[in-house]
Amino acid sequence: MVALAAVLLCGGKGSRMLAGGVTTHKPLLEVGGMPATRFVVEGLLGGSVQFSQFIIVVPPGRESEYEKALDGLGCRIITQEHALGTGNAVYDSLEHLLSPVEHVYVSFGTQPLVRTETIEGSLNQHIQHNLGFTLATVIMDHPYAPLLRDSDGRVCGSVETHLEGAEMPTHGETNIGAYWASRTALDEVLTGLHNSLFIEKENRYDTNSGELGFPNEMVRGCLAAGLGVDGVPIATEIEMMGIKTPETLSAIRKIVE
Repeated sequence: MVALAAVLLCGGKGSRMLAGGVTTHKPLLEVGGMPATRFVVEGLLGGSVQFSQFIIVVPPGRESEYEKALDGLGCRIITQEHALGTGNAVYDSLEHLLSPVEHVYVSFGTQPLVRTETIEGSLNQHIQHNLGFTLATVIMDHPYAPLLRDSDGRVCGSVETHLEGAEMPTHGETNIGAYWASRTALDEVLTGLHNSLFIEKENRYDTNSGELGFPNEMVRGCLAAGLGVDGVPIATEIEMMGIKTPETLSAIRKIVE
C-alpha cells in the first residue's frame, strides 16, 4: 500500500478577523462543534484514503493551542518559525515526514468544506498517471489562480491574479487549495526552489513578496523538471471557501450545520 501523509497549513495573522473583533486563530475557530483544523483532520480520518501521518504547521507560540485542539488525533505539530509563505511552510514539514511516505496531501486548516470525493478523486489521478503535482480544481467565472493549459489540454503553467498581478480571465480553471505532491517532487523541486531562492542573511526569498508560494511555484518547477502536473476539475466552488472574515466563517458554519 502507498504511504501517504497530510500536511495542513495553519499560518497567517488573521488581520481581517482581528478587524472584525475575533482574536482566536482562524484555523481554531469553531466549525461543526470543534476547532476548524480538527474538523478537517477528522474529515480526512473518516474518508477512504489511509494516511500514515498528519503534520500541522503552526506559527510560533501557538503550539500548545493546537496540541489541545487536536488532542487524541495523533497529529505532529511543527512550527513555521518565520511567516515566509505557503511553500516555506511545506518545506519546513519535509524533515518531519516519515521515510516510507511517497505522496503528500497539502491543504489548510481554514478550509473545512473540501469534500472527501475531491481528495480521493485527485489522488487517484495523481497515482494513476504518476504525477509529481496534482491540483484539485474547479471551472468557474473569474478564477483567482488560473491553471493554464496548452492546445492539447496539457497543463503548461499556473498564475496568480492577486500577488503576481496576472490578468484574470472571465472563465477558467482554478485550484481550490487542495494538492497532492509526490515525495520526489517535494524533495527535488520544492527543496530546489528553497535552496535557490532563500537569502539567509536577509531571512527572505528572492521573490517579489519575499515569500515562497506553493501551488504556482510547484506547477512551474515540476514542469521544468519533467515531472507530470495536472489539474483535476472535480471540485465545486463552495469547497474553495475558507475562513477569512467573520462573514465567511458564518457562511461555512451554516453549510456544515
